[in-house]
Amino acid sequence: MSINKNTRLIDLTVADLMVVIKDCMTGFIQVDPIVIEDDEIGGYEIAETVTGYSRQTLYQLKSAGKLPHVALPGGGIRFSKKMLINWLLSHQKLTNQEIQEKAETLKLKRKLRRKYCLLRLFR
Repeated sequence: MSINKNTRLIDLTVADLMVVIKDCMTGFIQVDPIVIEDDEIGGYEIAETVTGYSRQTLYQLKSAGKLPHVALPGGGIRFSKKMLINWLLSHQKLTNQEIQEKAETLKLKRKLRRKYCLLRLFR
């Protein structure tokens, strides 16, 4: 069958659709599959091991949308060890020295902003 711009989708057979899909896929750049080293994917057991939280706490965090997870089409939940570690590290607290450095940076920015505003007022 000759497929062109005016061909209706309903007129195509499965074989025609497979040809179209194969033609479309050959134009794409082939990308190597993503290799995730030292990553485990599993259920709540992995999340309990990585985070140290109880299963009840994990249920609450997942329900609140605070815990990174993968929802499977059948309704299951899976966790990635790397995602959980990154999530834990994102909640890392700053040291006193880091807080002091941030405060100094903010003070400098505030001074520059005020100076800039004053310069604009007197122009």
